Amino acid sequence: MALCGYDAPVLVLSALWLAAPVIAGGLLHVFAIRLNLLPSLAALPLDGGATCRGRRVFGDNKTVRGVVLMLLFTIVCALAQAWPIERFAWAQELTLPGMRVVPPWQWGALLGAGYILGELPNSFIKRQLEIAPGAPGRGRSAPFFWVLDQTDSLIGTVVAMAFVWTPPVAVLIALFAVTLVVHPMVAGIMVMLGLKNRVG
Repeated sequence: MALCGYDAPVLVLSALWLAAPVIAGGLLHVFAIRLNLLPSLAALPLDGGATCRGRRVFGDNKTVRGVVLMLLFTIVCALAQAWPIERFAWAQELTLPGMRVVPPWQWGALLGAGYILGELPNSFIKRQLEIAPGAPGRGRSAPFFWVLDQTDSLIGTVVAMAFVWTPPVAVLIALFAVTLVVHPMVAGIMVMLGLKNRVG
């Protein structure tokens, strides 16, 4: 089976490989929260407590710690990913062109920044609609917000990648599909660790 000229299984694996620094960075972030690393930064909300129309801009769940750790972890994971890319044929075959446009640490920083920034508009909209942090959408908006919750960070990451490389449509489709599977799995881990109340 092929998709836009790509072999489907290879395309999915390449999408996973492309997203690997963000996925691994997100998992490390989950465990950092569980271990309560950098608690002083966790107490600093990104919006500084600011409000818009009497409602918080982002809320307490978006913190300085999250920004610092996600950037750090995605950079470290991108650097780790570069090691097999330089040495093994299988990694080179899965590596898409954009992953070599800039040095690995810059690639990791770009992915991490995109991940972080992608979540902020969703948080802002939810706060303005008085949807609590971590809570699902209500009524007819519930399906929309479920999809947005799964893909907001992907959208931000793709926009960030576009500064150095624009992924082909087939890669974007594969990334979307991978995200709809991986994101709920990470949320499930957070639920098991007591960091979230629900998956999705």
